[in-house]
Amino acid sequence: MVWNKYFGVMPITIPKPILLMPKFPSFAVVILLAAQFLLLQIGDSPEPKCTLKVERPHYSTSLKETKGIDAVKLNLTTECNVPQKYTELNSSIQKIERNRQVTAYTFVLARRKPSEKSSNIAEFRDLFALCKPGKSVSYSGLAKGYVYLENGDKYPVEGDSGKFAAAECAIGAQ
Repeated sequence: MVWNKYFGVMPITIPKPILLMPKFPSFAVVILLAAQFLLLQIGDSPEPKCTLKVERPHYSTSLKETKGIDAVKLNLTTECNVPQKYTELNSSIQKIERNRQVTAYTFVLARRKPSEKSSNIAEFRDLFALCKPGKSVSYSGLAKGYVYLENGDKYPVEGDSGKFAAAECAIGAQ
């Protein structure tokens, strides 16, 4: 209470705080913040990363059944976290000869576009070397090259199949 000389004792009125109400409903603010976050994430493309999978060379029963040829086949796959334009690879099949690793067959430079299923994957499924059945030979695969990305970058890849695996067919045997 405050003494006022004209009105006597008067109660003090304390003004209530003015609550600032948003002009947008709160759910609209949340949606706008989420949209801004997504736009900023799309603007920052991921750092390109590509891998090359080199499968072990193997005697191809499918080539024998469909084309009547004896061959050792090498399958390769490149996979990236961004879309590919195409992949170019140099590859070879290695063998063990007199306890040394030597090249049994070198493929010409191969180029493949990504698969229709995914623009991030390119598959090489038609690389093979003719061979003569009847002799067990241990083979390994090597590949090296570049993935050309949709954004214009060129990404180097290389790999090998790891351990040697035996196939009952000798490449280059007469």
